[in-house]
Amino acid sequence: MYRVFILLLFITSLFSCVSQTENSKMLMYIGTTNNDSLKGIEYCYFDINTGEVTAAKVANRIINPNFLAVDKENKMLFAVGAKMNNEGKQSAVVRSFSVNETSGELTQVSEEVVPGRGPCYVAQDKTKDHVMVAYYGSGEFSAFNNDAGKLSHKNIVKHDGNGPTKRQKGPHGHSIDVDPNSDFIYAADLGIDQLKVYEMKEEGLVLADSVVCHPGAGPRHFDFSPDGKILAVLNELDCSVSTFQKDKKGIFNKAMQTLTLLPDTFTGNAKAADIHFSADGKFLYASNRGFNCIAVFKVLDNKLEFVEFETEGVNWPRNFAIDPSGKFLLVANRDSNNITIYNRNTETGELTILPQKVEVERPICIKFYN
Repeated sequence: MYRVFILLLFITSLFSCVSQTENSKMLMYIGTTNNDSLKGIEYCYFDINTGEVTAAKVANRIINPNFLAVDKENKMLFAVGAKMNNEGKQSAVVRSFSVNETSGELTQVSEEVVPGRGPCYVAQDKTKDHVMVAYYGSGEFSAFNNDAGKLSHKNIVKHDGNGPTKRQKGPHGHSIDVDPNSDFIYAADLGIDQLKVYEMKEEGLVLADSVVCHPGAGPRHFDFSPDGKILAVLNELDCSVSTFQKDKKGIFNKAMQTLTLLPDTFTGNAKAADIHFSADGKFLYASNRGFNCIAVFKVLDNKLEFVEFETEGVNWPRNFAIDPSGKFLLVANRDSNNITIYNRNTETGELTILPQKVEVERPICIKFYN
């Protein structure tokens, strides 16, 4: 009887280990840009326990799916990209897909030709009833109704103004997202050195306020600290990170710090790209192109302290992501056609490159399906 008990205990333990291994494999989608082979959106499985990753496969063949948004609750994925029209020219579009959680494949639900030029970012509002798109080329932002993945255009807002550099002769929308701790929606405009703050009303995006960055900053992407106390803005043009605190209206209007993403010895051309807080809020990471690196900052008493520049294996890091476990950081290297994986020291924030990588043609966006 004792031997039977031990055998059953062993079998239960074995199945538990197998189940934990299977559950640790996270579905991950990859957006790409201007693929010669038209691979489009790709996917793979990432093991959040070991950092091991499977080879990438095509989830859906579309043109230039350069940014993605994931809605696991409703098993949806959204992408901005392009399609070929009847005249043989490309039209910019936003698409929705249903996710097959078993196979990873995507089935298109809806497609809308977008009203602006150069769509470069897509996100959902807090209700998930709307999808929002930023347009770099036309300096606009638009909202779409989202009815179980069926998209319909709601409204579009255009920014006015310019900045002091050659890239800032007019507005250039670069990202749009909602503050997790409020209903305010922030829209970063590289061309006018501002983040416009919107609310989603019946008629669509309605302007509520503006966050003014320093001249020539070129705000591109941003992230909110998990405790809701800091807005960190990635400035592309002068390769810096600026932080803001909330005012009495609950809008991040109070400038705090601006720190460089470049070493004192760097003399070439560089363009900052992406920014993310760790889930525990203890560290902030930012990517830079030209001086190819992931910059690491410690967050202490709502202030940033520089930790290191990680450069090994980094090659034009337009986007990166921290995995759901928080143990790993993955970098989409556009110019070396791969995604490199780093162990993240959760005590110091420092990164150490791992031998495994994913080969992907011109990757520029990583989204975990979680």
